[in-house]
Amino acid sequence: MIGILKRLAILIVIALSGCGQAEFMLSNGQVKTLGAQNGQWVIINYWATWCKPCIEEVPELNALNRQPDVEVWGVNYDGLQGDALIREAAQLGIEFDLLVSDPSEKIQIERPRALPATVLIDPQGVTRVTLFGPQTERSIIEKLNTFEK
Repeated sequence: MIGILKRLAILIVIALSGCGQAEFMLSNGQVKTLGAQNGQWVIINYWATWCKPCIEEVPELNALNRQPDVEVWGVNYDGLQGDALIREAAQLGIEFDLLVSDPSEKIQIERPRALPATVLIDPQGVTRVTLFGPQTERSIIEKLNTFEK
């Protein structure tokens, strides 16, 4: 009986330890969670190689990713994975982290039906807004500042 209770207690601790912390697998094998980004905003950008505005956004998102309080994660709209994902991202000059799967369910949004789409997630892991259309480093920072006041 004690053995069963001990195993049950261990299972409960394991189940509760990750509660509320959605995990995101990156193309480099790293796993990240929202709310554990050391006070950083997470910007998730949906992109595709056939989307000209997505391609034009890449330098802006790379610059944004260099900001100390922001981390950009990209997700390929077409679901590319592995070498194909890495190759396409390199051709576009993407320097930010790439997610291996669509995070829409985990971040509680409907999968975007138009591109480009950029999701702003606050440092506590709360999805704040999805922006559609091309963004710049400045436009995203200005939007973030509306939430920080």
